Amino acid sequence: MNKFKKLTSALVILTALGVTATSVNAAVQPNMAKVEERKARKTQIVGERVGKSLVKAFDLYNEEKLDEAIVVLKEISSNNDFDSATLNRFLGNLYATKDEKQAIKYLTLAVKPDVLTFNDQSLTMKLLADMLLQDKQYPKAIKAYEDWILFTGEQSADAYMRIANAYHLMNQYDKVVPAADDAIRFSPKPETNHYLLKMGALYELKKYKELVAHTEIMVQIFPENKQFWVYLGNFYTLTEEYAKSLSTLQLAYSQGYLEKDSEVRMLAQMYANNNIPYKAAVTMEKHMKSGLVKKDKNNLSFVASNYQSAREFAKAADYYGELAKLTNDADAYRRQGSAYLSVQRYNDAISAFDKALSMNVDKASGVYMSLVDAYFYQKKYKEAYAALMNAKKDPAMSRQVRSWESYIKDKAKQKGISL
Repeated sequence: MNKFKKLTSALVILTALGVTATSVNAAVQPNMAKVEERKARKTQIVGERVGKSLVKAFDLYNEEKLDEAIVVLKEISSNNDFDSATLNRFLGNLYATKDEKQAIKYLTLAVKPDVLTFNDQSLTMKLLADMLLQDKQYPKAIKAYEDWILFTGEQSADAYMRIANAYHLMNQYDKVVPAADDAIRFSPKPETNHYLLKMGALYELKKYKELVAHTEIMVQIFPENKQFWVYLGNFYTLTEEYAKSLSTLQLAYSQGYLEKDSEVRMLAQMYANNNIPYKAAVTMEKHMKSGLVKKDKNNLSFVASNYQSAREFAKAADYYGELAKLTNDADAYRRQGSAYLSVQRYNDAISAFDKALSMNVDKASGVYMSLVDAYFYQKKYKEAYAALMNAKKDPAMSRQVRSWESYIKDKAKQKGISL
């Protein structure tokens, strides 16, 4: 638990949370006086004939003879509203296990006259709403849940969650948010699904600032949820808060929360985005060696280029070499040669440049100019001059060639070397 406190404290330091106060009123406002009237109404008892049928049907149900139980109830009718509602309620409950549409039909008939006992009416209304949701009748399901809240006066987190889910399934994300807020507000304890549903809606609505603020709250409430830290680090990039993204991912990484290939790559990318190329390269390298991150073209290129940006040229050269072997890419050999050149490993550089040229590298004249450097600093003026003449074939290199040509000739002459 101490590490969770440490994490949330660090996050609070990292960002000032702007928690928006929610409205006082819920989406549905029951008339509590009417609710109390309903609770106080007299309890009725079914007639003897209906009562016997109900007992017989219930016994058949207990014997797992569902169809026989349904036949018994459908064979009897009554002119009494309470008896009819009770029969329809039992039929609706039986059908709920096998036929949604029939269940909806009888449950609707049961609740319509509003003559059942308070508890029975409440349970039947709730089951009807659940059946409508299950049958993908989302607008009717939403109204049924709202009717249930009005009838019972119960501000139920579960009912608001189901309303929010129905709106989500209809892609009405603007209506998901307030319903999810009500689910969050009335839940006895924080439930991750409530927060996730709102998070998803805000993302779909592209309300990224609100999304970030909401996810910051999620991380504080559920600090042990590894995925929420990843979400937050990712969402900061949507608001271009790259420093916060990196800090959040670092906190998660330090606690071992980044366990997937994509999560480690995201952390490494954030180091790169925040101009910390050495950490970017080291992080990716570590997890390539462990096997978590694939040693593929993109990841090798990432490590090599970030080592190069960090001026770790020898390591960059090694990884450009691995990339070249994996992909047989001429440009990878060119980059490897440039890295070797930076640490004065001239023979290695020449070898890499020669491989690039043998593979018809793009802009060969530039590679020849790099060879000029490698040969010249080894005082191999004849080879440097030969490379220069190859570069000269490209008119775009004429200015660079002119600046080198007389210089190489002079050095060669001083050493008595014939070009």
